[in-house]
Amino acid sequence: MKTAKPNIKLLFYGFCLATVLYNCKTKDVDSLTPFTYTFKGFTDVKLPDVKPTAPAAVSVTAASVTSSTAAAAVSAGLSSLSATGVVPAAVQQAASDVGKAITPAAASQLSASFTPDVIKTMSTTGEIPANLKSQLTALSNNPALKAYLPTFTLPTVNGKAVGGRVGATSGSNIVATVATANAALDDDACKAAANAAYNTALAGLQATQASQTAAINANFTQIQTGISAESAPCKAGLTAKYTPLRAVAQQAFDAGMASLDANKAILGGAYDLLRLLYLAALADANDVFTKLQAAETTACDAVGAAKLANAQAARDKDLNTINSNFNAAAGSLKATLTKATASCHNQGNGG
Repeated sequence: MKTAKPNIKLLFYGFCLATVLYNCKTKDVDSLTPFTYTFKGFTDVKLPDVKPTAPAAVSVTAASVTSSTAAAAVSAGLSSLSATGVVPAAVQQAASDVGKAITPAAASQLSASFTPDVIKTMSTTGEIPANLKSQLTALSNNPALKAYLPTFTLPTVNGKAVGGRVGATSGSNIVATVATANAALDDDACKAAANAAYNTALAGLQATQASQTAAINANFTQIQTGISAESAPCKAGLTAKYTPLRAVAQQAFDAGMASLDANKAILGGAYDLLRLLYLAALADANDVFTKLQAAETTACDAVGAAKLANAQAARDKDLNTINSNFNAAAGSLKATLTKATASCHNQGNGG
């Protein structure tokens, strides 16, 4: 019987040891829930919409020619001369006025130089021998004949008369976008999350900026194409404008010369003076038409240059607005990043 007690005790101790070892067995630890850092302000920063600005309008006035009422009175007087045999006052006054610019002898000599062949060439091509041309120009420039010549106005673009070449116009420089540097990442998880939020928001701003810039540039290209297409029709229309004017001047000249020849005996010494008046008037009219057509050709280019300059100014204004908006928004994001980084110690990292 004494031998049984120690055996029972050993059995009991063994059971206790097994229980302790079982309770100390390693268990799987549940995975930790990751901590999410949240920051306010990054998603609230947006770029405002920018619509294309309409370019400023370009004002244009066409060249104009006004015929002389005094010259018309002379033509009317000569037309009636054959029927009445009386030299009208308007015709007498015209001969007197030409006589103030050239002597009767010089008038007779110069008139004789304009042979039928010279006049034919002058009428068909507008060309006159240089020596004769200079003498007719001197007559045209004499104040005494001013009332008998057509008057004209040059074309204008934006209120300025156009009569010469127009230089190329370039747009102003566009304000460059200020680069916004991404904040450097550190090892702190909270600050890394703040920088990630910042970079995502900044990338969104950059994408919007690029889209707005592309839209403004596409609008400018469309306007530029339209402006370029206007030049050729503008210039082509000038021939249709000045060809009839030249024809009318030529018809008036032919009718006047015919009346002079028909009434040469009645006119006497006034014949050569009046003949020079018609020659000078035709030469002057052709010169005026040539000058105005050239001026209006230049005006077509000037209008295009002015429109293009205005379109460039409108484009640059819009691009500057986009860049300014972006820089302001990027600065706001930067301030939000600084604030978020400073607040990281409140989000559980212990930093």
